[in-house]
Formats: sequence, C-alpha cells, structure tokens
Amino acid sequence: MKLLFITCLLLTQLNAAAASKGPANRLINESSPYLLQHAYNPVDWYPWGEQAFNKARKEDKPLFISIGYSTCHWCHVMAHESFENENIAKILNQHFISIKVDREERPDIDRIYITAAEILAGYGGWPTTIIANSQLKPFFAATYLPPVSKDGHKGLEEILNSVVTLWSDDRSKVNNVADEVTDIIRSHLQNKHTKGQLKFSSIENAFRHFTDSFDKEYGGFGHAPKFPRSAIFDFLLQYSISQPASRSHEMVSRTLDHILRAGLYDQVGGGFHRYSVDEQWRVPHFEKMLYDQGLMINTLLDAQKPADPDKYHRPIQQSLDFVLNQMRHPEGGFYSAYDADSTRPDKPSEHGEGAYYVWKKSELELLLNPAEQKLFNSHFNILKNGNVESDPEMQFTGLNILHAEHSLQQTAKSLTLKLVTAEKRLQSGLSKLQQQRLKRPAPHLDDKIITAWNALLIKALAKASAQLQIPKYRVAAENAARFIYQNLYNPKSKQLYRSYRNGKRSGEAYLDDYAYLSNALISLYQSTRDRQWLIWANELTRQQINIFYDPVNHGFFDTSATDKNILVRSKEIYDSSLPSANSISIENLFQLSRLMTYPKWKQLAIQSLHSFHHKLNEDPENYPQMLKSYLMLNQ
Repeated sequence: MKLLFITCLLLTQLNAAAASKGPANRLINESSPYLLQHAYNPVDWYPWGEQAFNKARKEDKPLFISIGYSTCHWCHVMAHESFENENIAKILNQHFISIKVDREERPDIDRIYITAAEILAGYGGWPTTIIANSQLKPFFAATYLPPVSKDGHKGLEEILNSVVTLWSDDRSKVNNVADEVTDIIRSHLQNKHTKGQLKFSSIENAFRHFTDSFDKEYGGFGHAPKFPRSAIFDFLLQYSISQPASRSHEMVSRTLDHILRAGLYDQVGGGFHRYSVDEQWRVPHFEKMLYDQGLMINTLLDAQKPADPDKYHRPIQQSLDFVLNQMRHPEGGFYSAYDADSTRPDKPSEHGEGAYYVWKKSELELLLNPAEQKLFNSHFNILKNGNVESDPEMQFTGLNILHAEHSLQQTAKSLTLKLVTAEKRLQSGLSKLQQQRLKRPAPHLDDKIITAWNALLIKALAKASAQLQIPKYRVAAENAARFIYQNLYNPKSKQLYRSYRNGKRSGEAYLDDYAYLSNALISLYQSTRDRQWLIWANELTRQQINIFYDPVNHGFFDTSATDKNILVRSKEIYDSSLPSANSISIENLFQLSRLMTYPKWKQLAIQSLHSFHHKLNEDPENYPQMLKSYLMLNQ
C-alpha cells in the first residue's frame, strides 16, 4: 500500500491533456472533468449511452468499460501507462467499443460494476476495468492493470488479446459467464422482502464487533489501510446515548484524537485526506474529497461532550475555512475534490502523490525561526532524511509528513515550555508553512458540484453555526442551499439533478442526492428555525417516495427506472465511504414525521428498516448507519 505514496507519475490533468499530441476524441464534448482528462487519448472513447451500445451490437464487439474519477491516483497511472499507449489503443479501437464513466456522476453504473469486480476479481477499487458483452453483462473485471505482463501478473495488452481470441472462438462460454455474474449482481443488489424484524441483539453484536476490532493503540477499526468511516462513528455516538456506560464514545474520541494529530489530518491547511495507508494514520492517500470534509466535521461536532464543548473547535473551524476558501464556487456551491498528485515544488517537470503537502527539513529551517524549528522537530519528528519509510522505488526521499506522535502538552513538557508558549510557536510556524505552500503548484481541483456531497457540507456548516455561534457558517450553508435550489432543482417539476459544472447541470439525481439534501435541510431548519428549509425538505422527501420507494418490498431503490440500460435497480444499505442513502432516508422520515406531524412517515420508516432485517441480523457490523437509525426510532 505504501506505493500509493511513493509512485511517481505524469499526471493527466485537463491542461496536460489539451497539450498532448493527437486529435480530440468524442469525450471532448463532455462536461465531466474525468472524461475530459481522457479527451486526447488515442483510445476512441465513448461516453455511456446508446451510441456506444448500438455500435457494439452492430459490429458484434465486446464493451471495454473504464470507470474512475478525476482525482483518482491510480486512474492517472493507468491513463498514462495504458490509455496513452498507441499499441493498446490500437487493440481497443479495432476489437472493442470503449466507454469511459465518471463514477461520481454515475454512481448507479459504478455500483453495478464494482460489484462485478468483487465477484470476478475478489476485490473492487478504481479505476474499475470491465469487459462486457453487448447486453452490458460483465464477464471480466479488474481494477488497475499494468500495460504489459510483469512478475507473473497479466498486463492489459495480454488480457485484451486473450479476450479477442475468446470472443471469437468460444462466445457461448463468454455469455454463460456474463449471465451467471449478472444473476449474482442482481441477487446481491436487490432486496426481496421477507417477513421478519431487526433484532436488538444485532445492535449488541455490532457493538461487540467494533469493540473487538478497535485499535487500542492508534484508534480506528481493523488494520491498514484505515478509513475514517463516519457511519461507524455515528452508530457508536448514538449507542452511547442509550448505553452511557459503554466504551462507545471513548472509541470515537480516541480515534479522533489520533487522527487530528496525524498525517490524515492536514496540519497546515485543515481538512481531511482520503484514508491512511498505515495503522498510525501517518501516511495518507492525499486526495481531499468534499464528502470527507462534511462527514468528518459532522462527527467532530457530534463527538464534543458538554464537559469539554470546545475540544474540537479548532479543527472544525480550520477544516470549514479550508473548504470555504479553496473549494467554494463564487455563487455558493462547493467543488468535489482535490487530487492527491501535484507538481513537485523542487522539480516542476515531475508529478507525484503528496508533493503539495510534504516538507524537506532544510526547507523548514529556512521558513521557521530557531524556536519554532526546535518545536517542530520534536513535535512532528522532523528528520533530515525524512520521517517516511524509505524505499528503493521512492521518488521523494528526505521528505517529512507533519504527524505528531504525542500531544502538544507532552511536547511542551519535554521541551520545558509552558503550554501557551508551545501553542503560540506551533500556530506561528503552521501559518508560515501555509503561506509557503500556497505558492506551490496546487493539485488539480475537480470543479463539478455534486448535490449529495454539497448536502453533507451544508449540514456541517449548519450545525457548526449553531454550536460554535459563528454566523458566517450559517450564511455559507444558506448560500449553498440556494445555489442548489437555483441550479440543480426545478421547483415546478420537483426534479432534482445530480451535478453542475460551467453553467450546465447534468443527470437526474439519485437517492443519495434526495436523501442527503433533505437531511441537510432539516439540520439547516433546526439551526436557523427558518421554515423554508423544512418545507423544501418535505417537498424533496415526497418526491423521493414517488420516484424511489418500493411499495412491494419496502425501502428505496438507489436509482429511478428511467435508464433502461442499467442491469439492476439496486437497493443498497452497505456503508462504504458514504453512509447508505436508505439509512439516511429512514432517519429523515422519522424526523419529518415529528416535525411535520406525519405519523404515516414514521410507519414508512419502520417498514423500510425491517425490510432489510435479513442483512442486518446476519452481518450488522456492515450497516452501522442503519443501526443508528434503528436506535433513533427506539429512543
């Protein structure tokens, strides 16, 4: 996993793509930053749609489907190694119909084919590489693939040639595998209702699982790589309300304490990186997603105890200010993500992961005064040869990640400083580093605005404005909500849209867009007592029920039924990097049933919750957000 940090690459950003050789392909007409990054590949890419499917059927060719997103590190690697490779492009153009999909714009497609990857390859991730027949049924799946075979691992070129032979010589085998995989996908993603209820013992089983898997030394759950899974935090914090004698709140607070001292948290500029490649939260995968900022800030707000109400104020404010200053559209909405990779400040011809965030000791010595240097060297373990594990392949030797292995109180004690003095030197030094870092080449910013992700940030701003009593956060939350209303919503048809970029909205909204936005508007109402937000949340929820609710098996489909090329209408409750939209929907129904006096909506929430009983009772630890909803309904 450390290769996520050390791999050097040539980043395929928009400007670089435009300057590359060769004519543009048809992706040049798309608005997605990810698709535009591939607009100058020699591969004859199609966007997802009938034009590609019809051509595959007419020419009797398999589909090569590549799914990723614009700030994905390994997507950049595969783009440079394979999709800019003339030999691979020749094979794809001659024998396949190639389709590029932005998983952030089309989570419905991504959900189906990431499931195919888990079935066929045993794991999922991005880029997701799918080969399917002309009926869109997958028969091969993988994630990142090197261009040529090496060290016993097959490369993309060899795989493509093998598929060409198989497609020609044994089509029946191909179609049989595709049918079998599609049947498994359907059974996995659909929820057929059977009689039964969620058992309270499942709540206790989930709590025991998290207790057993808790890392007592560094916080978090399980082993590396470590993700700050907000759904687990939400469940444990809710559980602590009903079971105050449990260790549930302690597990969350200890995890947050470690994260906030570590490399996963941006000590200089605020905000949270995607995940940690090690158990100590030291070395992050450096991309910054908008949804992680919203989720983690909400967790910090919820985790503050009445006995210590100011504990997390600084990281909350620093992270919100980072988003407001660097991820906000001039009219109020919020951009999607910052890339992990950027140009090396010392070598402008090279790109690499984390280049924007790491430091040489000699550089810090020029920026900081002697007292600040001494503090930084002790607190962050700054070393001449770098504090990141060395490796023969490593391109960035001698670099340091700001990661404190102990508290500032401990650092002050070891240096015989007063805590207030250590705090002053720390903040002075971090401010200098921030000013210097702003002069570096910034990572690529994915500037599309996604409804669901904006909703998570709106909720964080609304709650922060109330808890911290900072008016600018309320103003920012309301401006973002108005931006969505004006640019991503049709008040006449009650239609919500998925994303917006360069004055253009694209794609109908999914369940998470409706559910997350309604949830955010409820929080905005609770913070401001302005009923316009509650009325809109009610309006959105009614529309959500009309579009997504399953009246036979209960619960909500993730998608509408408008795209006939989707293999299955999924109904997902698994909490991955984002909490499941079904869980958030149940929480919304419960809250609105009380706020709007709609007893039928509480019944709808209960029916939907229990419709998933078989999954919840079997593996409750996979669905902590749904368990939180159950606790809310029963407290």
